[in-house]
Amino acid sequence: MRSTDRPAEEYGSGEGGEGTADGVQQPAGEADGPRSGPGASAPPPPSDGDYRVYNNFYGPQYHGRAHFGIATATERSGRARATGLLDGDEVDALLRSYIRPDCFDGAARELSRTGVVVLTGPRGTGKRSGAVALLRETVGPSADYVVLSPDIGLDQLAERTFEAGVGYVVLDRTGAAGAAGGAAEPSADFSWRRVRDQLRRHRAHLVITTAHAVSGRAPEAVRHLPWGPPALDKVVRARLVQARVSREGVERAVAGIPSRCPIAVVAEAAQRIAAGADPDQVWKEHSGAAPQAVHEWFGADEGRSLREIAEVTTLAFAPGVGRRAFESLQDTLERLLEPVYFTPEDGPASSGPAASDASDSTERSAAPDGQDRRRARRARPADRRRSLARNPLITTEMQVYGATTREVMVFADVELRRWVLQALWRDHPIEYWDAVRQWLDVVVGADPDPVLQHSVASGLTLLGHSAFDEVVQSYLDPWARGRSGRTGQTIAAYVLWYMCLEETQAAAALTLVRTWAQSTHPTLRGTALVAFGGQLGATFPTDAVKWLWAVLRSGVLDKREERASGLRAWAQLFLTLVDCQEDAGIVLDALAHRIRKEQRTRSAAYSATGLLALEIVLYVFGATERLSGRPAVARHVADRPEETGVVAELWAAALRHRPLRRSALSALLATVGALPAVASDPTAVSVRFGRALAAALPPVELPLLTSELGQLAVSRHARATEPDHVAALLGALNSVKDSHPR
Repeated sequence: MRSTDRPAEEYGSGEGGEGTADGVQQPAGEADGPRSGPGASAPPPPSDGDYRVYNNFYGPQYHGRAHFGIATATERSGRARATGLLDGDEVDALLRSYIRPDCFDGAARELSRTGVVVLTGPRGTGKRSGAVALLRETVGPSADYVVLSPDIGLDQLAERTFEAGVGYVVLDRTGAAGAAGGAAEPSADFSWRRVRDQLRRHRAHLVITTAHAVSGRAPEAVRHLPWGPPALDKVVRARLVQARVSREGVERAVAGIPSRCPIAVVAEAAQRIAAGADPDQVWKEHSGAAPQAVHEWFGADEGRSLREIAEVTTLAFAPGVGRRAFESLQDTLERLLEPVYFTPEDGPASSGPAASDASDSTERSAAPDGQDRRRARRARPADRRRSLARNPLITTEMQVYGATTREVMVFADVELRRWVLQALWRDHPIEYWDAVRQWLDVVVGADPDPVLQHSVASGLTLLGHSAFDEVVQSYLDPWARGRSGRTGQTIAAYVLWYMCLEETQAAAALTLVRTWAQSTHPTLRGTALVAFGGQLGATFPTDAVKWLWAVLRSGVLDKREERASGLRAWAQLFLTLVDCQEDAGIVLDALAHRIRKEQRTRSAAYSATGLLALEIVLYVFGATERLSGRPAVARHVADRPEETGVVAELWAAALRHRPLRRSALSALLATVGALPAVASDPTAVSVRFGRALAAALPPVELPLLTSELGQLAVSRHARATEPDHVAALLGALNSVKDSHPR
């Protein structure tokens, strides 16, 4: 249902959508961009090595033994996009053995009466499954359910064309004003009334969820209802009974449910128990052992020394590094933390178990001044390894690298990292976090290897659960503005991508990058281009298409490299979607929408907007996979036959524009030549594409196209062991050409 999933109005107005772009500087880097020039009138990719490879990731990530993402080993390899049409499997997974909470019936009545309802409450209360269950109750199980962007504004909802009988969901809405509840937006009640009337007019239904309570007076037009989880024991019983677990097993599992356990955790644990896992072992993993261990360590009567705090802080942001690198990072952090823990007049703030700290106090007291005392303290080699060995939160792990092994520093339990960061934020003053910020700036400024970059990014993502504003203001925004160079921009993008792997932060990441895309700061806007080309774009592809167009359409990217960065961002988004097996057709449909509009309105020549769309098309068709070097569009056409028509339509538009024709022909040959490596029946794909291309071109163009393709193919030598798929394409074109009267 493409008309429901990707309505044309979501691609923007054609004049830049919301907000206008004022300039884009060369972003931190582009991964896997097109490797061949897009054409005479399009700026070619830089030839000076300006491409910077990003380590994209689309599924669960394990950095420093910290788990990101919601998929398990038995599920698909990447997180599905967060917007678009919900398929039947997704709905079944959400509502299998669903238990209605006490608030369900009231919300269902309100949804039936007005067509829209807002569910408020903290994360982890089952609002997502509750929203879909409400729609199924109201519009029926056979209806389509569409998830809209969490960044959508009330004005956009009020002007949107809804389809009759379809149920719509906005999960974790942030809105244009950042107030998900909506009361903080200007004329909130009037805006909500417009949304309600629009839904009634189109006979559609909408459920919105938000983690924010309504501030001030609640809107009267649309009810904002508090949402709570169902009884946890009922959730467990329903799943186990459905799995035919014995009565004794059900009672044992119910008796072991930990207190204050989120509904999502309970549901996942019940699924594991139903599959045969031992209930005691499953609940033990969620019994709070990690937070208890962290609480006891930080709450020790003797307090914790500077060195011990530096140990856990270093590991929180740099797990998985070797001993030498770890001790170097720890030493840098200790030097920055000294002013927080010591003053020139005082000794150490605490007498922790580290023997070296106590022995150094005599040397400090005998020194003539504070500087000499610190110099004397560092005169002895720091016995960090003994201190680390005594720390129960930290251990080592042997990792295999080919024929060798490497010892790395990790937390003793997979969950400790998250709780350590929460405790550090809760218990330590701003002076401590100022030192941590300086330390991370030093680390990032040294251009660390990709492993350490990802470790820092994942640590900041975990910190964001407790201190999202701190992460944005102290790290993401300055790095995205270029304060720490391209490496800082890269790590800022990684943090945003990690946030998209966790449903609780994905919407906030989208809203943040949207503000960057609207910024007048060129480097900030360049980082937004990079972010939309990766996991953020895979999670919110329609939003990415809209804002990439808005940035590039603004017309202020006068510098050649700035304009090329915007074009490459489109190519990177397409490549990302193909690589993670998501619907890359969203990118192609958006471009086809622009070109169709141009062809309907232009008189003779393409406008600047039309030429821009054609340039983007060639950059997208030139995007190559990083490892194989094959055009990504070849895999897309082979894997999704239903997309052949729109690909042919876009290629036909590029071929008909004479300044781009030569580049379009070269890209076409490269794509057809890559089909044997990506298609089980490459000849059939070539013929199908040839027929679609012939149908998309005017009959007068076919003789010229076959002639030019034939001339270009002469120099291409097919392997003797495989058929010439360019010949198959030419055969399809010729068969259509010969069927037309001369």
